Amino acid sequence: MGGPSTKLGFRQRIRERFKSDRYASSPLPSLSLPADTVSTTTTQSFTSRHQSNSNLPANDDILSRTLQHLSNDERTTLRDQFLSNSQDIDVALDDAWTAAKEKQRCCIEKRWTFTFGGRSIILKDEAEKIVRWLDRFKAVGDIAANADPVHTGLPWAGIRLLLEAATSERNQMAALLAGCETSLYMANRLKAYMDFLRTLPTTLTRTNFETAVIELYAHILRFLARAIAVYQDSIIHRAFMAFWTTSDFQSFETDCDRTGLRVEIEANNCDRTLSAQDREHATQGRQELQKVLKELEQYRKMQGSLDRIETKIDLAKLPYVTGAIFNSYQEAYVTCHPNTRVDLLQQIQNWAQQPYSKNIFWLNGDAGTGKSTISRTFAGWLTDQGRVEAIDLGASFFFKRGEADRGSAIKFFPTLIRQLVLKIPGLNTLTAEVISSDPLLCDKSLGEQFDKLIYAPLKQLNLTRNSSTFVVVVDALDECEKEEDIKAILQLWSRLPKITTVNIRLFLTSRPELPIRLGFKDMSADIYQDLLLRDIPLNTVQRDIWVFLKDEFSRIRRWYNAELRSGTPLHDKWPGDTVLQTFAKMAVPLFIVGATICRFIGDPDWDVTEQLETLLKFQGTGQMSQMEQTYLPVLKQLSRLSSDPRGQERLYAEFRMIVGSIVLLASPLLMSSLAVLLDMRQQTIIPGWIRRCPTTPTIWGPELQKLEGHTGWVIAVAFSQDGSLLASDSGDRTVRLWNPTTGQEVQKLEGHTDWVSAVAFSQDGSLLASASGDRTVRLWNPITGQEVQKLEGHTDTVSVVAFSQDGSLLASASDDQTVRLWNPTTGQEVQRLEGIPDVDIISPTYDDMIWSTNRGILNMDEGSLFPQAPQLGTNDSTTLIHDWIRRGTRKLLWLPHEYRTHTMSFRDNTFVIGRNSGQVTFIGFDDSWETV
Repeated sequence: MGGPSTKLGFRQRIRERFKSDRYASSPLPSLSLPADTVSTTTTQSFTSRHQSNSNLPANDDILSRTLQHLSNDERTTLRDQFLSNSQDIDVALDDAWTAAKEKQRCCIEKRWTFTFGGRSIILKDEAEKIVRWLDRFKAVGDIAANADPVHTGLPWAGIRLLLEAATSERNQMAALLAGCETSLYMANRLKAYMDFLRTLPTTLTRTNFETAVIELYAHILRFLARAIAVYQDSIIHRAFMAFWTTSDFQSFETDCDRTGLRVEIEANNCDRTLSAQDREHATQGRQELQKVLKELEQYRKMQGSLDRIETKIDLAKLPYVTGAIFNSYQEAYVTCHPNTRVDLLQQIQNWAQQPYSKNIFWLNGDAGTGKSTISRTFAGWLTDQGRVEAIDLGASFFFKRGEADRGSAIKFFPTLIRQLVLKIPGLNTLTAEVISSDPLLCDKSLGEQFDKLIYAPLKQLNLTRNSSTFVVVVDALDECEKEEDIKAILQLWSRLPKITTVNIRLFLTSRPELPIRLGFKDMSADIYQDLLLRDIPLNTVQRDIWVFLKDEFSRIRRWYNAELRSGTPLHDKWPGDTVLQTFAKMAVPLFIVGATICRFIGDPDWDVTEQLETLLKFQGTGQMSQMEQTYLPVLKQLSRLSSDPRGQERLYAEFRMIVGSIVLLASPLLMSSLAVLLDMRQQTIIPGWIRRCPTTPTIWGPELQKLEGHTGWVIAVAFSQDGSLLASDSGDRTVRLWNPTTGQEVQKLEGHTDWVSAVAFSQDGSLLASASGDRTVRLWNPITGQEVQKLEGHTDTVSVVAFSQDGSLLASASDDQTVRLWNPTTGQEVQRLEGIPDVDIISPTYDDMIWSTNRGILNMDEGSLFPQAPQLGTNDSTTLIHDWIRRGTRKLLWLPHEYRTHTMSFRDNTFVIGRNSGQVTFIGFDDSWETV
């Protein structure tokens, strides 16, 4: 059945590795052997070894006893579906195999998936599993026909009829394939029980076991009879009725699980009344039974594991803009004060919660009115609701002009769908199929991206229960750089009402600019509702700004008094209600003005009382505009940086040239482009008074930075994914976060009560995990430095931690010889694998339950360790071996003795070393060097 040899891609190699081809009569190799497919070898040897001791009733007798458990209608339905000889059975199996292959081809063409009984299934893979179960029955051939009542006791003619039935509707196909697959799986389990039954001598416990086996047999026949009866009905009636309903399928699985448990309990009781010799045979038989049952279960799971790996491989190809996602590390997490925007936020929340709201909510307002802050507050509320209510944040995108991909729409839809697949059941497999069939889709037009990534997969969903409402938050659409992209985005999202399979809504903010106003003008009024921030009464806005100012000035007062070394502290009511009212009135309606006032007065480089007096002086100076009253004090203060009048004049001239040019430009330019335009050096474009960053001394040689602060030896270092942060941990019980560019310490994380042994960032940089000798793992917010979770359960030093690819799981390994998986959100332990010593390297794979370690591959689902781990490095990997930093086999840099350590991290052309002195050293190199 194979074709010519071809070079296979990664996906095909995985599937070929586990693929079970069609077998004629040769048995399949056992899973307990090095081969990769499930076998009947164990079953055959098990059967032949004990066949001479069989006390099993005749095949017709056990089948007739099973049929007595069925109703008259069910027995009538099945009467003509049993085949009496092995030749007829082989023909039926061949026909059923061919029909299952045809079903698989149909499902591949239509890329069908289905959410069935609360889980998502890929229909082509259900058909493939049916083929494999049929192969198992074909592999035993005449042995089973002569000795096995299950082989001859299944209604093969009826199973063939079901698989050959013309089914063009996805729901019916899903029910048919899932039902047939489950029936054949349970029949294989039944066969294992029958094989064990035939080894037992006649006793009361054997009779009890046989009764339980017959009950399971009856469940299988009853389930098949239900579908065959539908098939035998009229063609017209059959067209509108699935062979099995969801409730049929779920009840069948529940009944089989319950009866299967009883069967296994009775199997364990069978040796109680036996002689010593018979007990030994029975114990051996029961062990082989458990082995076969485990193989069957692993065999069934195998296809599901491959599906998950394939899906994750495809989804990993989706490009996305990290800083554009809500709560991303690069985006400041600023939300509304709890006592501001109360009525406005309530109106937005009501829109999201009410079942018959319009599909789109457009919040528009001028610059500085707080739209982005409202968006973040709403997105945070949705995230909280998603944990307990039937409403959730589906996805988000925060545009920002001039900031790389955040100002472009090229990755807009891929970024959204990458988030939606994590929230909506079944969407991941549909999306993965799209990417697999069109790998270049994300480089195509916005219309094609929307149609294939968003619209078509959502339309194909089939959720069998009431699902949540998923809200997509898009902020600052006006900052998308191309007007044609803005128009396209609005036109495409106007098709939301046509998606009826899942409740998707869009919350969008922007300035009221012409392209956006025209885009909404072309929409039906039934699709969207809008809210203009300028329509909110000014007294309401002024009150909210006053609340914000009062809270911020309280924070400034507390900070000032805490830092005060001499002089008079600020009194509790500083600066007084009159001043707050003055500033609130000045700021209306722009929240950004209020924020600028607070930043100006709270600048730590100036005295707050003097800053306050400076700002108040400008309130009584002529008829100044709002912008003049706000920003003139800031600009005047700059002149105080230079006492030389000539220096002040030069400062003003530079300001007029640089800032004036920026103001006149319609779109922001890169610093290099602006330098060319103004014929100035880049260093002049951003002078020191604009960019006040820490500076580091210029050092000749490869050493770029030396970070000092730890008081104990540095044990581990790790970069964040985007390289903007470096974490170091130490024997001083602290974790420190550094800016690799400036060498400045950003955060000092304290809480561990013993040395800190390992650190790891999540993929999106929103969490940092640290492991310690105090037997805990702690999760931190790298932005605020706050401890988010304390994970307890290990009974010895935790040696290593790592996040899964999507950040949904955290793995930890300990000297207590356990590897544990945790939910970072809840802090709960999800899975534990015991008896795994000396794990000091762990990293994720595409499957959250499979982890690569220095000890081998860990499968957390199966609780197994495969000793042969893949190589973690490549020919291009950078390592420290003995005295040299090497790229592959090439020596790059010899290290003096005091720099040699096992604590290191590497990113781009920068090597970071944690030293026993407590220092962290950065070394940069050009990889064209042969030696240094």
